[in-house]
Amino acid sequence: MRKISAILSIVFTALLLSTNIADAKPKSKAKPKASRKAPQSTTYPLLGDSHSKYRGWDYLAAQLRKAGVKDSDISAIYSSPEMPRFTFIPFKVKPKEPHSIYASFDRDSFAQLGASFIEEYDHEFDKMERTYDVPREVVTAILVIETQIGRHTGKEKIVHRLSRLAAVLDPNNVRENYRRLKADDPSVTLEDVKRRGKYLEETFLPEIPALIEISKRNQVNTFHILGSTAGAFGIPQFLPSAFIKYGVDGDGDGHVSLFNKVDALWSAGNYLSAFGYKADLPYAERRKVIWEYNRSDAYIDTVFRVASRIRNIGVMGCRRQRATDEAEAIRVGWCPEPRE
Repeated sequence: MRKISAILSIVFTALLLSTNIADAKPKSKAKPKASRKAPQSTTYPLLGDSHSKYRGWDYLAAQLRKAGVKDSDISAIYSSPEMPRFTFIPFKVKPKEPHSIYASFDRDSFAQLGASFIEEYDHEFDKMERTYDVPREVVTAILVIETQIGRHTGKEKIVHRLSRLAAVLDPNNVRENYRRLKADDPSVTLEDVKRRGKYLEETFLPEIPALIEISKRNQVNTFHILGSTAGAFGIPQFLPSAFIKYGVDGDGDGHVSLFNKVDALWSAGNYLSAFGYKADLPYAERRKVIWEYNRSDAYIDTVFRVASRIRNIGVMGCRRQRATDEAEAIRVGWCPEPRE
């Protein structure tokens, strides 16, 4: 099972997938009239065969078939008019998220949102912490950063977004990315581009059969499962494979839904616990676990910063923390100084 770390540079890579690349526009052979400027296209060229059975997704269809996906399932997705045709998929060889994209989470309103959520679901967090030994502030910080606890879960067809991430190794797409990247940075090699493409394919290809399984299990149209541009969905923004492996029916209604706040907090706690998160882990070890949620130092820094701000609202941190005594809690900044 591939880890949700694939979200990794997932947000940053996903932003690239929605960005138009001007140099991807095919050159026109016709010479424009001197008195009129040639019109500029805002769409990517079709790299696959636009008349194919799979709407240009032939390379990805072949890879899915090798992975054991049934032809009927492949056709149901890639022959459907609901599936956009395959187009150029730009990516970077070494993407890195800047801290600036998380700067807004320093606002007090986000810490207050998290604190209010913890207060509302206090009983559920008590049970979750006893089960997984994962602090509620950390779980809540992740939910705040990912979707503002369900306010913004995404409106993209994740089958399309996952397919774009899984299809980057299409030979035509590799050549076009190499041409584009080489023009910007002469040190980039074709092997660099292929290596990055292979990583993305290995990370995201398994997510498509996982999504198909979720669709069948829940009797929902694959195209109706909506999420982010990175192919993640629900309040905690899980990839399909993570939902299957770590999703928890927190409220005991017999159904796991990442759009249900109780299920979401339990599922996020279960995920972190599965990768070894414990309240008393050294800071460096806790960072390694959050890295498995999103491979971005900027993201990890933001999680702990938001968690600390949530924790320090009122006396909540003192009541929840696991330090040996109040003096130790104060020393690490988990609760305010006691008043006389």
